[in-house]
Amino acid sequence: MRLTGWLVLAGGFIFAVAFYLVKVRAAGPALDDTTAFGYTRAMHHEMGVMMGQFGQILTEWEEMLTSPLGEALMIAAGAALLAAYFFRVAWVLDQEE
Repeated sequence: MRLTGWLVLAGGFIFAVAFYLVKVRAAGPALDDTTAFGYTRAMHHEMGVMMGQFGQILTEWEEMLTSPLGEALMIAAGAALLAAYFFRVAWVLDQEE
C-alpha cells in the first residue's frame, strides 16, 4: 500500500508539472489592463459594486484557481489526498499486525 501511495504521489506531481508546462506554452496573451484597456480593473470595480468585498475576493480566487498554476496545484493536491488514503490504509494494516 505504501508503494502504491508513493507511486500515486509521484505520478500526480509529474502529471501536474507536465499539465502546467503544456498549458503555459499553449496559453495566449494574458488578459490584463495593458491588453484590455482597463477591462480587468473595471470588472473588479463592478464586482465590488454588485457583490461587495466578498464578491471581489471570490472573483480573485476564481481567477487564481482557473490559471494554469492553480489547476496544476489542484491536481497535485488531489494526488496528495489520494496518496494519503493509501498511506493511511498501510498504517492501519501495520497497527493490526
